Amino acid sequence: MDPWKVIVEMFKSQGIEYVFGLGDTYINMYADELDGIEAINLRHESSTPFMAMAYSRLTGNIGVCSGAPGPGVANLIPGVLEAYSGSIPMVIPCLSASRETKGKGEFQETDQVKMMEPVTKWSVQVPSAERIPWFLKEAFKIAQSGRPGPVYLDIPADVAGSGPLSQKEDYGIDYPEGFTKIETFKPMASANKLKEAKKMIIKAKKPVIVAGNGAILSRAFKEFATFIEENQIPFLTTPGGRGIYPENSELALGVSGRYRSEPARKYYQMSDLLIIIGSSNEAFQTGWWEHLPGNAEIIQFDIDLTQPGRAGRAWEPDLFLPGDIKSNLRELNNNFSELEIDKDFSQARLEIVKDLKGKYFQKIKNDIEKDSESLRAREVIYKACQTFNDSTILVNENGGQDTWSYSYPYYQVKSLLGNIPVAEQTCMGMGVVGAIGAKLTSPDRPVLSICGDGAFQMYLQEMATACQYNLGLTWLVLNNNGLGWIRSKQKNAGIKTDTTDYKSQPDLTKVAQAYGCYAETINKKEEIIPALESAISANKNNIPAVLNCRIEYWPNMNHLDDKLKF
Repeated sequence: MDPWKVIVEMFKSQGIEYVFGLGDTYINMYADELDGIEAINLRHESSTPFMAMAYSRLTGNIGVCSGAPGPGVANLIPGVLEAYSGSIPMVIPCLSASRETKGKGEFQETDQVKMMEPVTKWSVQVPSAERIPWFLKEAFKIAQSGRPGPVYLDIPADVAGSGPLSQKEDYGIDYPEGFTKIETFKPMASANKLKEAKKMIIKAKKPVIVAGNGAILSRAFKEFATFIEENQIPFLTTPGGRGIYPENSELALGVSGRYRSEPARKYYQMSDLLIIIGSSNEAFQTGWWEHLPGNAEIIQFDIDLTQPGRAGRAWEPDLFLPGDIKSNLRELNNNFSELEIDKDFSQARLEIVKDLKGKYFQKIKNDIEKDSESLRAREVIYKACQTFNDSTILVNENGGQDTWSYSYPYYQVKSLLGNIPVAEQTCMGMGVVGAIGAKLTSPDRPVLSICGDGAFQMYLQEMATACQYNLGLTWLVLNNNGLGWIRSKQKNAGIKTDTTDYKSQPDLTKVAQAYGCYAETINKKEEIIPALESAISANKNNIPAVLNCRIEYWPNMNHLDDKLKF
């Protein structure tokens, strides 16, 4: 059997439905021929990891992408870096130049294994065709075990040939008999540690939870819901943790760190127990490690024990619960009984949260309803949240607009898995392209990408991909002719420059229409909701939509917490 066909068949065995690449990869060629798995052909290799990330986030399965040798593989690196920082399980099999002519100047010869080493859990070259099944099995296990992440498999042309173009018929390799889906080991904390956690939670009067990306990766939705509902504990999330539980809940306080709201800050600072569930406590999520409640003990859940000092690399926890979050929460829930929860404490903290949120929500509503000379980013996002239904998947982009789309309650993620964020590297374009992957994976849910004109122009060629596959999603483009985040940072630093301005800007509405999208321009506040409704209508007919929102030149960021306003 052709080695590339074996690879695709083994992907099918893992329940993988799509592989992402350009039409020139042998993975895509074979996936296009076989039933049960589909090749999605994009316009640029750099887009393919973002599609795989969105697919993996929504399904919990491995994402697969590939690129041609040399520059094709190099184009994958930014997206693979993003997946690595976001702990997304991916397997990336790519062809490389033949070893038989190594050093002689073979076409597209380069050391792809070394290129991928810093941004993957495992980067390895497959030495022979008959060992391909073994390396794939290991790749599946490594990508999903412990802290998940991408794995790169380098397959030289002398090992696997050139796929359907090869003249060779027999490589001495067969699909492994009886091969089934790989199951990974789920470690747990000890019973004694879980009992200690229970005692700390019962004792606390004002506990608060920060749920991160790890809670999503563990698929701990049911266990998290039981934990917060039975114990009545208010929660924040990191950007990566949004979608673990609906944000329109009375227990929700929005996003932590630089994006936290006034109610979140006030309750968080008065808390006496901080429960961190699946967050690595990076800079943005912790306010550069300054947002530590002064009188709080810390419980931290985390699966990653591979980095020295991981448990206390930012804040030293009083209790560290290693292992799979879903398993640990399930066991912790089994240790509680209704009689052990102090109803007076839980009711008192709910009243505090209700009061803080009530005042703040009214303040936000008053601000949105007031007249303004220019179209404001926050009112566009607020009304998008009101207009799109509760099952919508928000695919967040990096840039100045995320200071509002991450800011609760301007946008509330109201459903499980209702958010696909960029990861820690915040690579621009992930939200633009990831939205296509989200709609492909979840065709029955509305998909909304909120992005700036900077990120949108980096990847706007993929509008053609959305049109080709009849994917009805909406890009809400907050357009202020430049890079708004850096522009504001320069202004606040007293730097007088216009280097972030786009002085030659295409009409993005006409560009989108040329690709085959529904598109219109929004200039005024009263145009927002009719335009959103038109976009939703187009999406229902499987037509992508672009709303070109001509917002204020200076995006107001004064709501950002503390010194992080810049």
